[in-house]
Amino acid sequence: DGARAAALSHLARSGDPAALDLIEVAVADGAPVVREAAVESLGRMDGAPVLVRARGWARRPDALGAAAGQLLACRGSADDGPLVLAALREAVRGTGPDGPALWSLVDGAGRLGIAQAAPVLRHLYRETASSHLRGRTAQALAATDATFARGFAVECLWDCEETTREVGARHAATGDQRVVGRLRRLAADPAEEAEVQTAVRSRIGPDTAAI
Repeated sequence: DGARAAALSHLARSGDPAALDLIEVAVADGAPVVREAAVESLGRMDGAPVLVRARGWARRPDALGAAAGQLLACRGSADDGPLVLAALREAVRGTGPDGPALWSLVDGAGRLGIAQAAPVLRHLYRETASSHLRGRTAQALAATDATFARGFAVECLWDCEETTREVGARHAATGDQRVVGRLRRLAADPAEEAEVQTAVRSRIGPDTAAI
């Protein structure tokens, strides 16, 4: 089993066209170590044939289907949006707001601009215990949620992660005086990260005058 798993991993890394069929067979009847290697091997493959096969596998209710959804999130096209959205919903249902698959799926929802993913992303933003995943979710919401600028982008300005504050600084609607005040404080704070201050000054100018 160990040799079979190693051979499968090698074939996938080298882009052998037979690896796709072997992955499917391994998931169907392989020992646990072989099935795990098969699922991991899919993520190492690239090219049009891999995407075609992943689109067929993404509907499977097993580990191979989940891996296919993650691959499409990373490398798929806009037409793969429904499959990525389905994978994102299934991951949240299966593992909650902190599952390991969510990182790539959240990034994929943002990269592909899947507007229908916004409700799921809002749920993740509220519920995840990971500040890093919350930041990535904020970036995805900026690309998918029409209400982001008036909603979660404002919350981002007070987040503990500088990358999340940067997202808020770039997108928060400035009709609320509390946002204007917060942006000015971030710009004037000598301890604030340079990336955040650059984002703030792109909104308010170097002299922190009126927005």
